[in-house]
Amino acid sequence: MKKRISISALIVIFISELVGLLGILHLRYWMDIQSDLYYHMTEEIFEAETDVEQIRSLLYKYEYYMASVLNSSQKTQAETLKQLSETELEIRNLLIAHGAIMKTMERGSEKEMIFRSVNDDVFNYLNFNVVLLSMKDVESDEAISKFTDEYIIPLMRRVNSSINRLSVISKTYIDESKYKMDYYQSYSKSFSVVAFILIGFSILVSVFYSYKVLRELETKNSMLKTKTEVSEMKISEIQYNIIMGVADLVESRSGETGQHVKRTSHFVYLILRHAKDCGMWSETLTDEYIDYVTRAAPMHDIGKIVIPDAILNKPGKLTPEEFEIMKTHAAAGGKIVYDIIGSIEDEKYVHIASNIANYHHEKWNGKGYPTGKKGVEIPLSARIMAVADVFDALVSERCYKKPMSYADAFDLIKSESGEHFDPEVVKLFLELKDEIKEEW
Repeated sequence: MKKRISISALIVIFISELVGLLGILHLRYWMDIQSDLYYHMTEEIFEAETDVEQIRSLLYKYEYYMASVLNSSQKTQAETLKQLSETELEIRNLLIAHGAIMKTMERGSEKEMIFRSVNDDVFNYLNFNVVLLSMKDVESDEAISKFTDEYIIPLMRRVNSSINRLSVISKTYIDESKYKMDYYQSYSKSFSVVAFILIGFSILVSVFYSYKVLRELETKNSMLKTKTEVSEMKISEIQYNIIMGVADLVESRSGETGQHVKRTSHFVYLILRHAKDCGMWSETLTDEYIDYVTRAAPMHDIGKIVIPDAILNKPGKLTPEEFEIMKTHAAAGGKIVYDIIGSIEDEKYVHIASNIANYHHEKWNGKGYPTGKKGVEIPLSARIMAVADVFDALVSERCYKKPMSYADAFDLIKSESGEHFDPEVVKLFLELKDEIKEEW
């Protein structure tokens, strides 16, 4: 009887150790799969994403210098031509690196074809702009405009479309990889529990070794999950930095340093936070909404990129014709927001950013532009942006005016309550007077 028990015990121990060993090997196998997923995602997605976003950022810079050269005389364009050439050289060097990354991709894959399309279209775009520059002083404005519409603008649209598509592909791949890693983690944990119970019947060494492997797996899974979240944050940071870069570039055209977008964003945040503390617009003012409006505020004047320098930087009062051109920046801004981030950002955020750019010059009394909305027809985000934008413009020095004192600026905002501005927003803003003075 004892012999039978001993043999049975040995069999149980043997089976337990065997299953435990298989469990250890199995866990190692799934851990290696998750590691491979992460490193592949890092090398194939984030490197490519950063590469094309750098190209797009430089293209916006190049486009700005190109517009400056076309709109300036030969006497004043020397420095801008130098900056244009330097930017073009940066883009061409990036395209060479871009081509090296493309060679590592699977031939004929969707991503490889997108990369090839971006490379070809950007090279053609640069070459066509060289032709456009040669036309500046010998061809009519109509011929230049026709050449731009037929050759240059379609290329830029294809480049933006390709880069946006690449971002969508990258996001989809990240989501699929996260799902796979979560699945493997869940499967591994379930299997490890069974293996641990069986190992408990075997010798102490097997138990300790199995426990060590389990702990190592938990740590590795945690690291992989953390690195994936950090990588997603990095993509979001790249996109936000591009948006801020474009906003700063627009401000620099009118002699601003970028502080305007930072100050107005902070004023918007103070008003939103104070409104929430007071219980106003409780259904709208979620933490997500406040974050979206604050992050979208820097894009409020992005439409000014389409306004000629001669009007944007005019030191005196604009003529009625010039002011009509200036007013087009609001509607243009709403469209540009969708063109830049429409396919790569959350739909709610894009909608809020477009509303701010499009409607921040509307007035409470309906006499604003571009659509003549009035009262609560104007989106809340744009009503708040209007107060922040006008106040900062009043207290800042511009090419056409001296700065106004804080006291006079607050008085002017107050006097326009119910006319230019939403009275409730003005009330909230005036209650923040001391805090704003103290900070700025």
